[in-house]
Amino acid sequence: MTSLPTFIRRDWLDVGDGHQLHLAQYGDPDGVPVLYLHGGPGAGCMSDELALFDGDNCHVLMLDQRGTGRSKPLGEIEKNNVLALLKDLEKVRLWLGIPAWCLVGGSFGATLGMLYSGLYPEKVLSQVYWGLFIPSEDGTNWLYSNKGAANLFADEYLAFTALTPFCSNVDQLFKTYRLGLKHNDADTRHHYIRSWLAWESALAMPANEMSGSDAFMSKSLAEIELHYASHQYFGAYSLMREISAGIQAPSIILQGEMDWVCPTQIVENFLTQFGCDTINYSVIKSGYHGLADDKMFREVVYAIREMANNIKEV
Repeated sequence: MTSLPTFIRRDWLDVGDGHQLHLAQYGDPDGVPVLYLHGGPGAGCMSDELALFDGDNCHVLMLDQRGTGRSKPLGEIEKNNVLALLKDLEKVRLWLGIPAWCLVGGSFGATLGMLYSGLYPEKVLSQVYWGLFIPSEDGTNWLYSNKGAANLFADEYLAFTALTPFCSNVDQLFKTYRLGLKHNDADTRHHYIRSWLAWESALAMPANEMSGSDAFMSKSLAEIELHYASHQYFGAYSLMREISAGIQAPSIILQGEMDWVCPTQIVENFLTQFGCDTINYSVIKSGYHGLADDKMFREVVYAIREMANNIKEV
């Protein structure tokens, strides 16, 4: 029987550029150091994600990335890009004095972890990811154009684009949403926020109602996601192609068979072209995108706990 990680301490780390990152530590300070990388980008860490970890084995590090969660200022997109996030991770590792750590994360968090493990291969002991997002043109078009998931979720896509009836391409869609999220009228802003997040929710867990959440947090999530998508994820795809073959740590990627946010075909094509022998890729039958799916949650828990046990035995 495993126990949930208990709270140790929290800090706000000044990483420069006007950003202070919230870092909460849980579990056993002498356990296997595990950095949790949340998705979005912009989602922040959630307390229920602690259920992924064994508090007796792991020193769990829950880091809110720039502009997210309890990091300050919330929703800030200035100096918020992929390279800045990667540098932040290394600053956190050095601040903690950890020689090397394990990484876990889903969706964009998995993207960020893959990039970090390619840039700093000797600093990563092992890693587990799920719902890996490939930040390519194909990945973006699948999510937001009328040529990908829109063909499987026609009604939901119609609702998503109802606020942008004259948009003929993804760039125009992003421009319209950017204006909507900054509209002077609060009700109009809220409408755009709900519409943006409802589309993603429909793909992540089809037939489920979008869960309610803090309005301000929802606004920051929508704005940061749009910020990254409209800037083509700041060159993350080119960087992933260059460095993924250099990943040294044992790596597990779990992709849901029914992941409509980050479909298996795009992930498999990337790994076939740019992956390496240290990456173990598995498709979870009938699995969806995120941890709200019980099948995916159980597989991720098992993989993380196996990883921690293996590291502790070395």
